[in-house]
Amino acid sequence: MSSGAKQVTRYGVETVVGQQANVWQTLAFKANSLDAKAQTAESTTIKDSRITGGTLVTGIETAGDIETEFVFGAQDELLTCIAFNDWHDGVLTFGGTQRKTLSILRGFNDINNFQVFTGCHLNQWALSISDSGIVTSKFSLMGMGRKAYTKAPDGDVKPAPDATQFTSLDVGDVLLNGAVQVGMCVTALDLTIDNGMQVQKCLGKKDSNGIGAILETVMKGSGSLTIAWSEKTAEFYEKQFINEPIGISYMLTDNKGNQYILNLPKVLLSAPLPSGSVSDILTTQFSFTVADVAPTITRKFA
Repeated sequence: MSSGAKQVTRYGVETVVGQQANVWQTLAFKANSLDAKAQTAESTTIKDSRITGGTLVTGIETAGDIETEFVFGAQDELLTCIAFNDWHDGVLTFGGTQRKTLSILRGFNDINNFQVFTGCHLNQWALSISDSGIVTSKFSLMGMGRKAYTKAPDGDVKPAPDATQFTSLDVGDVLLNGAVQVGMCVTALDLTIDNGMQVQKCLGKKDSNGIGAILETVMKGSGSLTIAWSEKTAEFYEKQFINEPIGISYMLTDNKGNQYILNLPKVLLSAPLPSGSVSDILTTQFSFTVADVAPTITRKFA
């Protein structure tokens, strides 16, 4: 029997894709569903009885999500894996071409079971901000291999950074088209970066579960803004009918003064008219998609 409080998640940047890292960073997390799943095919061989021949393993698929509470600095390395870029002068631009893969350790310390997943690519990142709560950050992964251990692999292990989570109170002004729009009240924000990754299967790749590569396709950015219905909100509602893009920018500042600034220079909107009862405050949810210009995140140290 194992306690949920005895779980650990660590990651290490691989120097060669699929080769296990030996420097490990402990990651504070809420939930980790990274797992391997056998892909099977049912035998249809006819024998001298009516009993089925069972199934055969034809591949192993490795995928899952790591859910966290967003803090300053702790996930900067993971963000470079999502962006396919490095930080340059404090700015990270999404949609680059620089591949970086991870080894991920899932540990169950009280039963001495440790699973290491190698060749892990970060396919998606989702940042969610509600009107009253902790800001969450979720990473979706696709991997190439897995190995089980009865003790954690050797290597340099770094502890999780000591930092305070961002909350809804840490969100600064939400800028639409570069300005605070008077009469508009944003109540929730979500952003997803999706690298559109696909698995390339190859014969002769048994050591990597038949996976030759995991390849990124087009990067898509999407998300939503929930906004109280107002005269100014109605003006933005009209933009979807003429395909007029807008820019979105917002800031998170922690209790030490460290900041992240998310900038989406060009997005296209879609939204319904609000609907509610006599006792409701009317809101509408604007869905948006990134167009043409890469989103960026800027970090500023206190």
